[in-house]
Amino acid sequence: MDFTPNIVEIWTLYGIGTCMVFVRAFCRTRLVGLRGYCADDYLIWFAWAVYSEVTVIAHVFILKAQGRHTSLLTPAQRENLPLSDYQAWEYGTQVFIVGLTSYAVIVWTLKFNMLFFYRRVVKGLWVEQFILPAMCFVGAAAIAIILVLTCICVPFKKMWQIRPDPGHNCVPQNGVIFYTILSLNLVTDLCIMLIPLPILKSVNAGPMRRLGLFFLFSLGIFCMVAAILRVVLVFKLNQSGISAMWSIREDFVAVFVGQAPMVYPIFKRRFWANTLSSSGPAKSDEASYEMGKLSTSKVSKTSKKSKSKDPYSISRIVGGTTVGGTQMDITRSESQEKIIEEDAAALMAGNGNERDKNKHFIQVEQTFDVDSQQGKFRPQMPWETAPSRR
Repeated sequence: MDFTPNIVEIWTLYGIGTCMVFVRAFCRTRLVGLRGYCADDYLIWFAWAVYSEVTVIAHVFILKAQGRHTSLLTPAQRENLPLSDYQAWEYGTQVFIVGLTSYAVIVWTLKFNMLFFYRRVVKGLWVEQFILPAMCFVGAAAIAIILVLTCICVPFKKMWQIRPDPGHNCVPQNGVIFYTILSLNLVTDLCIMLIPLPILKSVNAGPMRRLGLFFLFSLGIFCMVAAILRVVLVFKLNQSGISAMWSIREDFVAVFVGQAPMVYPIFKRRFWANTLSSSGPAKSDEASYEMGKLSTSKVSKTSKKSKSKDPYSISRIVGGTTVGGTQMDITRSESQEKIIEEDAAALMAGNGNERDKNKHFIQVEQTFDVDSQQGKFRPQMPWETAPSRR
């Protein structure tokens, strides 16, 4: 086997992307358990399967098909091509069409995966209302691409016809297909990127976290640039071989960006503080929170069938405030406030120390005014009966 630079790059990117997917699955399972999985946790496996297919197709197209497809043949070359070469060009064209279709499938699958992720992390915030319209728009764009791919050349088998020349629309690398995919890809990417932007503008985080968010958004922009370069290299510079590699790079970056927020917790020490139990995250009827030296407890009756609270909602990084020396994150949504503990990893199975066991997510539906005083003070909760005065 000839390990050309392109082959090495293709499989290297695939290896990194696969590691990201599996590490994401490990982090999510450790934090919320299998019962806490959401739609994006399942959809990513389909995206990974298509990504694997794209990688294999690229490998076959480069080494076995030798990069041949009918888009590269001029009318004169079609007329003079020996019959013995027909099969090779037809095979290369068929592989190219499968690769082009798989490229569109993985890109749109990752768009839906990102939208399901956003729906989970912005739940309860005002931007949640844009998730469903964005999903409908992305779905409509996918249907439009399917119609273009299937209707641009009828019958479809003319795509790999050598002679007579079927026309400029019956080649896999034609402008109608490429510009349709490019325009819808850019517009949908822009819509998806704009959803969390209003929330991220109010992020109260340190320089490193802000740098990380900027890095992720830069990668999203890179996907858009790669999509543009892919079309420019084909139709302006006539470099179809290089454009195919930019498709692979775009797929890789899209996979990387989608998994990066899920993989981030693995780099925090508290993530490794507790061991993973066989039954997933521990479930407790006792919930508590700390405010420096002030502590209260409340018994919460939760259904055994309910999913674990997602520890990495957008409220983890929005509206941070400090009470009694303990960092807390507060997200306001009309009449409720969601208070989230300092580190989301405390929601894992409680085999660590007692202090970690007592830190859980709690939703407070009534606001209390607490004045800071010396010593310990325990405010009266609404469910407690005030003592009668005599």
